[in-house]
Amino acid sequence: MPTSRSCSRATTSLIVLLSLEASSGFVNHPIGSCTRDIIAKTTRSPLNVLAGPDQEPAGNTFLKGLSDKIGSVDDDRIIYPEYESGEVSRVFSSLSYNKSEQGKVNAIHVTGSVLGATALVAGTTVGAGILALPAATAPVGFLPSTAAMGVAWLYMTMSGLLVAELSINRLGQSGKPGKGMLDLYEDNLGPNWSKLGSLSYFFLHYAVVVAYIAQGGLNLDNILDNLGLMNKDGALPGIGQALFASVCASGLFVATKKQVEQVNNIFVLLLAGAFAGIIGIGAQSADFGSLVDLSNQHPEKVVDAFPIIFLSLVFQNVVPTVVNQLEGDREKITKAIISGTTLPTLMFLAWNAVVLGNVQGMPDASTMDPVLLIQAGAQGDGGALLGTLVGGFSFLAVVTSLIGFTYALLDAWTDVFKIPQDGPEFDKWKLPLFALIYLPPLALSVTDPDIFYSALDYGGAFGVSTLFLVLPPIMVWGQRYGEEKTELLTKPMVPFGKIPLGSMWKAAGTLILEQGADKLGVFEFISEHNPFAAP
Repeated sequence: MPTSRSCSRATTSLIVLLSLEASSGFVNHPIGSCTRDIIAKTTRSPLNVLAGPDQEPAGNTFLKGLSDKIGSVDDDRIIYPEYESGEVSRVFSSLSYNKSEQGKVNAIHVTGSVLGATALVAGTTVGAGILALPAATAPVGFLPSTAAMGVAWLYMTMSGLLVAELSINRLGQSGKPGKGMLDLYEDNLGPNWSKLGSLSYFFLHYAVVVAYIAQGGLNLDNILDNLGLMNKDGALPGIGQALFASVCASGLFVATKKQVEQVNNIFVLLLAGAFAGIIGIGAQSADFGSLVDLSNQHPEKVVDAFPIIFLSLVFQNVVPTVVNQLEGDREKITKAIISGTTLPTLMFLAWNAVVLGNVQGMPDASTMDPVLLIQAGAQGDGGALLGTLVGGFSFLAVVTSLIGFTYALLDAWTDVFKIPQDGPEFDKWKLPLFALIYLPPLALSVTDPDIFYSALDYGGAFGVSTLFLVLPPIMVWGQRYGEEKTELLTKPMVPFGKIPLGSMWKAAGTLILEQGADKLGVFEFISEHNPFAAP
């Protein structure tokens, strides 16, 4: 056994950095694995001492059986106990190297902020999916859809924490920050099953881009029609979609990332202003009494709203980035994810209340998209202004979301084709990559300009469910409870062991099967050919 002094030196040596990874002026210093002989500690509780060396207390036996049933991670599997206990909060340090006028190089610790990470999660969550929420929840009613959003928030937040757990464990196992979701799928599912994750990733992203181009084209048609530059009723079908996709693709192709970021920041500020105006003006004309009237609540239809609700709360693709920004600090990461998902959910509830409250009792409310109804400015004294604000909000939400999805697909395709993300080699392939990103969705949106809702519905039912509600709990289950007993850096970030994991993939699997059967017409076929149905 080592002496106390040698143990102290050994523990200190755990902070020795195993590798350096330079990126954009920053260097990440991962903390390596600990030596088991150094970190192994033996503890005995008073109950164990009283029970004697060969006896197991009855209480301990029951708790151990319950723990085994629910699922637990043994302490001897933890790579770095000091991190688990909180003695060391972060996994690595991000350093920025600056050269002084005298030529001396100084290293500065660059700490990621919880506020910045929260803003990243919230900004990713607030996308154009919010535009489809009223149409998805109107048949259900405000009260059941609010409960459904609470359930969806819980599942999606747990999903984000599971992705964070996977990312942190990857830090401890590999000694360097991870790249993203596709990287996690490949590491945890292997080359074959990871293809399911990759296919789901591309399916979801392309479905959403189809929806954005379709809606962006409709918004552009309305803008040009209001300005007198085009008669949308007499224009060729799909002209707005083609023009919108061409302008967005050309702008993103020519502009630098810095320029795109500056424009996007302006759009986000305008988006926030439009949203505040919608809530402030719309709340004055909304019929909240009718909104919560029990006769307008239809909880039996709530399952059909879940695909859009889940899609509206997607943020998990930025969780690996959040983990890297916060240097693997588990407490900060948890705060950022929970706060970053709670704020958008409250925004969505306010949006739903105002939009649905303003279309209560309107003749076309049951057949037409509530957002389009309000855009027409046909309700209340402030209807015209509210319609203008909703139209502006819709346009800005689509553009800002499309920017993010374009870069996400660009990164994914460069990863698939093993192309650098910048430099001469990237420039050579940039035009074909942009064509691959925009032409297939444009073709679909031109053939059906009203595909916005359907594309998001399919993306939520199958893409989101597979990517974020089925695969993360399966990967975490394999890490925690698999036969290999792999070494882990962190214990579970979602409590209650196997219970939430099983609940997530069973709920998602049920949703996939139900929506698949519905979209294939199985339920309609059974209803039409039911011999026991009343004539």
